[in-house]
Amino acid sequence: MIPMIGSICEGPLGIRHLPRTWWKTTTRAVDLLDLSYPDNSGGLDTWCLDALDLDVDETYNYLRAELPDYVAFERWIVERKEGRLPTAKIARFNQMVFYRQHIRPRKITETYGDIGFDPDVDTYTSALLLNTVQDWHLFHANDFLSSTCDIPAGISPLVSSLEVGPLNVMQLPRTWHKILLEAKGLLHSDYPACGGGLDQDILDALGLPRDETIAYIQTETPAYMDFERWAHARGRVDRARIDAFESAMTKRIHPEKKRSAIHDLTGCDRRITNGVLLNHLEDWRYAYETAITPRK
Repeated sequence: MIPMIGSICEGPLGIRHLPRTWWKTTTRAVDLLDLSYPDNSGGLDTWCLDALDLDVDETYNYLRAELPDYVAFERWIVERKEGRLPTAKIARFNQMVFYRQHIRPRKITETYGDIGFDPDVDTYTSALLLNTVQDWHLFHANDFLSSTCDIPAGISPLVSSLEVGPLNVMQLPRTWHKILLEAKGLLHSDYPACGGGLDQDILDALGLPRDETIAYIQTETPAYMDFERWAHARGRVDRARIDAFESAMTKRIHPEKKRSAIHDLTGCDRRITNGVLLNHLEDWRYAYETAITPRK
């Protein structure tokens, strides 16, 4: 199974990539992680733990032995650090994750090949963008289209609302991901593939008809870049409207009833109110219950 939690994602501790490290390690421990992905790459996985001043071997031993859910993992970190986190190191690491570039020809060739980019035309070098879109395309080819798909039925969508493709539009990849999962009967029953809320908001911001978009994805089951090109051609990129949507989404506060339900489900700090962060914790908890708990 391709790891679909992206490096941009962070939990309550506010460190990027940490949820991805957790997910890769726990899915590898129960034989679900795609064999082409190491659970410890020696790159961002190690650098992330170094930014927290954690012992890498001790952390991996804990994750592999205990298979904690994500909130429990962060709680363990806080206990190990006695509540004192290296905030400056974390901030520098987070900036590095966002701005890092792929400059090695071999890495460009590998990711461009998986995504279908043309090295004679395309000029993308953002490591965050290329690695993220590569994940989506490998998910589409190795998981979604595979006759031996090992995605557990009832999985939550792990593409974050914050993630973007080359079009630089938040939520759009998540909407694509949810509709694809539902088309194969894999989406968790608590998630509408394209209900109201953020899915409808981003389609409206792009001028994309909801029914036509759902029908296209369900019928054509496109890889992400094929979908994004279709959306770009079929809709309109009104940057001001998209920026307004993204600003509202990232600042959104869940109503008390929704907050309480996620607090109860995940066991997270009840002071957390931000919708994006709570949705992350909800997604990860449901995915953990579906993919990890039955194999512990």
